Amino acid sequence: MRGFLLAAAAYNILWGVFIGWFPETFFHWVTETVCETPSVITWQGRGVLLMAVIYLTCAIHPGKYWFLILFGSITKIAGAIWFYFAILETEVGKRGAFHLLMNDLIWVPLLLWITYQAYQYKKLKP
Repeated sequence: MRGFLLAAAAYNILWGVFIGWFPETFFHWVTETVCETPSVITWQGRGVLLMAVIYLTCAIHPGKYWFLILFGSITKIAGAIWFYFAILETEVGKRGAFHLLMNDLIWVPLLLWITYQAYQYKKLKP
């Protein structure tokens, strides 16, 4: 459980730094266009970095912070929906689909499982 959360934190740090420092590169790659990059992409990178801090906190004590793990899975779902409608504008190419699957949707079942396990642990401990 902790190892996965540490991996999630590391992944989010790398991805957030990439999106934050190279928003144009990220946007052009994922949308497969050369149109102007919206400024919200930089904020997306900052949000990803914030989630890295949350995952790192949860890795320290998953049972105590199980609700933050649940929050992380909810943000992955909401982020995928937002990205699909606001950034990709419902037109998903191969790169956009890859981004949605690898960055958002693949993590959700694992985060929900960890949430369940951490909550069960929390119930056992006074």
